[in-house]
Amino acid sequence: MFEIVIACAVLALLEMDTTYLGQFLFSRPTCAGAIMGYLCGDFFLGLQLGVFTELLFIDFVPIGGVVPPSGAICAGTGVILSGYFKMDIYFSFFVGILLSLLFTSVEKTLRKYRSNLLPSIEKQIVEGSITPFSLIAQSFLVEYMAVFIFILLMTTLLGPTFLYIDEHIPRSLHIAFKFSYFLVPWIGLSMLFISFSTKPKVE
Repeated sequence: MFEIVIACAVLALLEMDTTYLGQFLFSRPTCAGAIMGYLCGDFFLGLQLGVFTELLFIDFVPIGGVVPPSGAICAGTGVILSGYFKMDIYFSFFVGILLSLLFTSVEKTLRKYRSNLLPSIEKQIVEGSITPFSLIAQSFLVEYMAVFIFILLMTTLLGPTFLYIDEHIPRSLHIAFKFSYFLVPWIGLSMLFISFSTKPKVE
């Protein structure tokens, strides 16, 4: 259990790199997946999940108020579920996608909450009761803890649940998810080709 907590803590830190802290691209799915795979004892599992996620999420850019699905959450939770709870990779990948979409709602809620606090925070800064540095530190801490709790809660709930229902999953469902999983790189490459081949018209 301690290893899972450490893995969730590292993944939460990698997710912070998306927009809040650093932006050194450690949060890109390929990098995050590889790091999480190394932590979980299967580097190539993490690299594969990271690359597959990268191909699907490459066009999602967190610019301005846009909150795209988190590639780091998708790849990282997929690695944790496969590495520690033995979830089949073709299931963990799609569970990771669902969690990344769910995390988008969490992130929007956090941003709305912080936005509502702006008038009172501005007043405190003017009065000198709070410094910008302490405010930034508190914001980072709240964001980090929210991401960490989300990841830990989701993986520790879904992981044991999968272990319980695994033997009851029909073989046909395994085949369907496995087939869908191996279609992902082809879909991602086609999207990548379209993105690079689209050129603005010259009048």
